[in-house]
Amino acid sequence: MTHKFTASVVTSLLLASTQAQADTVMASVKPLSLITAELLVNVAEVDTLLPDGASPHDFALRPSDRKRLNNTDLLIWVGPDIEPYLEKVIEASKVEHLAMLDEHAEHGEDDHRDPDHEEEHHHDEHEGHDHAGLHPWLDIETVEHFAEELSVELQHHFPAKASQIKENETAFLASLKQFESQAKEQLEPVHQKGFLVFHDAYDGFVNHFDLNQVGYFTVSPELKPGAKHLAELRETLEHSGVSCVFKEPQYRPALIDSITRGFEVHVGELDPLASDVALAQGAYVNFMQGLVDEFTECLAKR
Repeated sequence: MTHKFTASVVTSLLLASTQAQADTVMASVKPLSLITAELLVNVAEVDTLLPDGASPHDFALRPSDRKRLNNTDLLIWVGPDIEPYLEKVIEASKVEHLAMLDEHAEHGEDDHRDPDHEEEHHHDEHEGHDHAGLHPWLDIETVEHFAEELSVELQHHFPAKASQIKENETAFLASLKQFESQAKEQLEPVHQKGFLVFHDAYDGFVNHFDLNQVGYFTVSPELKPGAKHLAELRETLEHSGVSCVFKEPQYRPALIDSITRGFEVHVGELDPLASDVALAQGAYVNFMQGLVDEFTECLAKR
């Protein structure tokens, strides 16, 4: 009887320990939560550090956020160049972590830059920074590589569930391939239509699907565009045949309204942070499909 009771207690403690660990995987932003959750189907839940609607570009951690980080076993984040505010916090909390990009591994050095704005890139306060890496989760190829790396880390973190995580990885990568094929076909009729985006962080998506982004309103949301750049934007709207301008729900559209006033141009909305997407199996592909649908709908209007 005693032995049975002891075994039961030990089993309960092990289950409780596993559950506690399962509840302490956190991603810094929602899109990374979506990717992580795909690999943790039937394994663990994922928490998100930033609340919906918050921008990773200017977020200030609250004491409650720091406490959550201190209680986290594994943090998935974008990386020090994109989320510098997290670097010292991670070091202080000593949380185990995995970055999607490190400071030497950002993609997009050969991306499509608007040559008229090269000077601004070299002279703004983000000199030398790769803005294509601001949203690496929008680049399917980057996500595929990261999912493979993340799978290895999660298998180490949850060794008892390694086979399930590997199975989830295989299914997720297959869903990405299917989405990629369908998205290319859907976007093909509008891929030459010119458009402007709110801030310069869509290059991974734009280049992968061969879309025609002709400009952006600001390099990064926390930077207010100068008068010269705004004048160039109006010139672009007048002469480049722009079909659509895309705003973002996290930022007030007053700037876009003022620039597009007097032009017959459609306005769409892209949410690169997946604010309204719930964590669930298939949610990452649904999120990306939503962007494809928004591009297709807005660009097809002209």
